[in-house]
Amino acid sequence: MKKARWKLLLAGLALLGGISLGQNIISANTTIRVGTYNLRAPKKNDTNKQKDLLENDQVEIAGTQEINYKNHRFSGKSKYNTLTNFKDDYFKNIFYSNAIDFAGGGYGIATVSALPLKDSKTVKLYSSEAGKHLQKLKKAYREYNPDKKSTVKNLNKLTAKYGKKLVEPRVYQRSVVEKDGKKIAFYNTHLSYESTKIRQKQFKALAKAMRKDKTPYKVLVGDFNADQNTTEWKTFKKNFNITNGKDGIWRDTFIGEDPTMNVNSIDNIITSKNISISNIHTIKSTASDHVPLVADLTLK
Repeated sequence: MKKARWKLLLAGLALLGGISLGQNIISANTTIRVGTYNLRAPKKNDTNKQKDLLENDQVEIAGTQEINYKNHRFSGKSKYNTLTNFKDDYFKNIFYSNAIDFAGGGYGIATVSALPLKDSKTVKLYSSEAGKHLQKLKKAYREYNPDKKSTVKNLNKLTAKYGKKLVEPRVYQRSVVEKDGKKIAFYNTHLSYESTKIRQKQFKALAKAMRKDKTPYKVLVGDFNADQNTTEWKTFKKNFNITNGKDGIWRDTFIGEDPTMNVNSIDNIITSKNISISNIHTIKSTASDHVPLVADLTLK
């Protein structure tokens, strides 16, 4: 009799908990802390400090932008890699995507993660084809060497002459991470600053890629350079949740000076609708001309 009562009790508890006997008990909700951080490529930064900002805030995965990857931006004699100090016992997993060759190395974006990264890939975005003189730009970037003044002068002349007609190539990267048995497609990008029209095409391409993605949960982070107005984000509002701008609250993530910008809330974390966003915050710092944007994402 006691045995029968025990079985009935177990069955009742299973029904209340929404599980059946014999199934593994998995937490209904999983929370992951996500960040995005532009590291400022033109300056040789304290990358240990930048890394510590994310680690001390217990960010589990972050998209980083403006990565100098094994290039000669700061010295013709030795190569510099922004990511060298990021890989440690916490951020064990790093995936770099090259946007354009620069100074004997690369310039691009990277995902840094405490969780293993799977199925990582890089995808080109509509960008440089909208501009002119791309081959001249590529050549000037490749040949750039701070110890050779002619290469520095050549790049400066090129940018002064053509300005925003020189459109850098842009990419996004995608990796899959798993937490508590739940798979998340994690996207990271850095979009064009040169033109709202170019960005809108990039926004639409990213939204389409995420809609078509069969992974249950989707997260997109990055520096979107949406610096003219906040209406640029409308592309994502129907099918996704946005972090920066949630409940009408916009957080300035660019802290530098640029008179061409109308708004400074240019970094964001965008999620599929089955993810709720909480604990949105920036981390105060002058280690870059951006501050990290961080949020807790709950997978429902």
